[in-house]
Amino acid sequence: MSNKNNGFTFKQFHIAHDRCAMKVGTDGILLGAKADITQAKRILDLGTGTGLIALILAQRTNGLAEISAVEIEREAFLQATENVQMSPWSECIRLYHQDISEFGRQFNQKCGQYFAGFDLIVANPPYFPPGTDCHSAQRNQARYTLQQTHYDWLLVAADCMAEQGRIQFILPIEAGNMLLAQEILSSVGLFCIEHCAVITKTGKPPQRVILTFSKQETPRINSQIIIYDENNHYHQDFITLTKDFYLKF
Repeated sequence: MSNKNNGFTFKQFHIAHDRCAMKVGTDGILLGAKADITQAKRILDLGTGTGLIALILAQRTNGLAEISAVEIEREAFLQATENVQMSPWSECIRLYHQDISEFGRQFNQKCGQYFAGFDLIVANPPYFPPGTDCHSAQRNQARYTLQQTHYDWLLVAADCMAEQGRIQFILPIEAGNMLLAQEILSSVGLFCIEHCAVITKTGKPPQRVILTFSKQETPRINSQIIIYDENNHYHQDFITLTKDFYLKF
């Protein structure tokens, strides 16, 4: 059940989003539901917003993973904190009110000496280059890559990742292609090992992509997720992926 003002209720938790510029959306749900939690004991969510992805991952790992969630925008951070505190997994999620680059620097200065890095790092980052002003600094920050590019986000993630870890981003297809076109990806020890196209409706071109990066180069897997079939019904693959979260399935 969803309500623009009151938030979005899932099977095991509720997300309030009235104080956040970017509301609960399918992108975050898809990334949280698809993220590779295999052997993920320590998870990092960069730009957590409402805390949605962190909470999905807490549910999927039965509260056994240590999850860190970073958010720079104050109101979103406070709302994410409330959402986590009201959930069954408040003990396993720690929130940081920081810029992701600052978090990365502090991790390397302090945390890095205590453990080798995060097994899984996820991000649903700001999508668009600066454009039409949203008349809200909060929404501008959430929507636009004002100070950091997606490549910058990826470098922060790489610095925080364990040797055998995974990084997974969801991006618009064009932004994903631009990120993959960075010729220096391999020079910093990162390889895209899965390209998952997100197709809104059967027969339509993909609008989003979930990219998985690793420090180990393996043959790239090309996959897809279809949200609606040709009859505008939810595609069975989408239902299977998200049925543990949506009340309607």
